[in-house]
Amino acid sequence: MKITLEVPDHKAAFMMELLQSLPFVKATPARRKAKPQDETEYLLSSPANAKALMEAIQRIDAGQVVERGLIEP
Repeated sequence: MKITLEVPDHKAAFMMELLQSLPFVKATPARRKAKPQDETEYLLSSPANAKALMEAIQRIDAGQVVERGLIEP
């Protein structure tokens, strides 16, 4: 059986020490949750996406913009 506990950072060391003192418990710290990545960071994460984003910004700066209305459901 595997049980996962979410413990506040300021109590993690205490909880690990407590759990490791129990002979029938195998306690291992979980990996930290990855920080959320914002959209711009994601778009710039690959060369192809970065190029497309930079080209889109250049088109906007040049005034080559097409305005569209929202699609109604």
